[in-house]
Amino acid sequence: MNTSVKTEEWKKDLRKNFIIGMIGNSQEKDIAAEQVGYCYTCYAPNYLYKYYSDNPERLETIKSNKMWYSAPCKFNDVFDCDISIDEKGVFNSFLKSIPDKRGIKPGSSMWLKIKKEVHSGISSLYDFFEGLKKSMGISCFSESPDSLLMWAHYANNHRGICVEYELLEISNMLNFSPVPVIYDNEKTSFNYLNENTIDSDSTRVFVESITSKSPEWSYEKEWRIIRDEGACGSNWDTKNNGALLEMIRPHSIILGCQAEQDYEKLVHKYCEENRINLYKMKKDPQLYKLIKTPILTYDE
Repeated sequence: MNTSVKTEEWKKDLRKNFIIGMIGNSQEKDIAAEQVGYCYTCYAPNYLYKYYSDNPERLETIKSNKMWYSAPCKFNDVFDCDISIDEKGVFNSFLKSIPDKRGIKPGSSMWLKIKKEVHSGISSLYDFFEGLKKSMGISCFSESPDSLLMWAHYANNHRGICVEYELLEISNMLNFSPVPVIYDNEKTSFNYLNENTIDSDSTRVFVESITSKSPEWSYEKEWRIIRDEGACGSNWDTKNNGALLEMIRPHSIILGCQAEQDYEKLVHKYCEENRINLYKMKKDPQLYKLIKTPILTYDE
């Protein structure tokens, strides 16, 4: 791997190899796993963070080493997991793949037949992607434990907590790699069709779509764990569109600067009994920033 790679480039490389690990042949998967491991150990942050409100039920989930994986159809970004299918591009790529060198005249009966079949195939792809959005579980993390916006939006205005998990431990336990979100102005696009690779191409495009967001969301510095229908299995909650699945225990927990006393006592008790590092955010007296202050530390 090129050691001069830019920060965003290594994330793209990691995601690319994650996808190859899903759709490649045996040799490709082995190489991809090695590349993902390299990115994890040499580029990625050591810890990922998940913000929670001060709801006691959320704390019970953490205490039981569980995590909620939500279907993408429930996400708050209307563009999240959107896929753009370029029907004209797909149609033209299909025409080019036809081995007959004489070509097909636009408007001919064969041309219209192929166009109808391509349109039908694209409709099926949309249905396939929409079905995945309703049956696949995703859990979201951040690289940052001190984002003012994240604390405000996802931790009940700084009253909740931010839970720290070790990246490599997540991957080792779940055998399922966290993937960084790539921020781009253009949506993921499906613009060609090859009947021989349609399954792998569909998987690649879908994974790219659920790990891509508008740059307006880049402050989240987001990573995602993706659990497919097979992983969610009987744990899938149809009513709430998600699944409660196994997770590693936290490395640390950070209380929000406005955490209420009763909630703080509950978190403190859990951390003390399980020897989990506990911190609390405080407002910097001069700057618009948070300062992480220790309350309980066991490995420092």
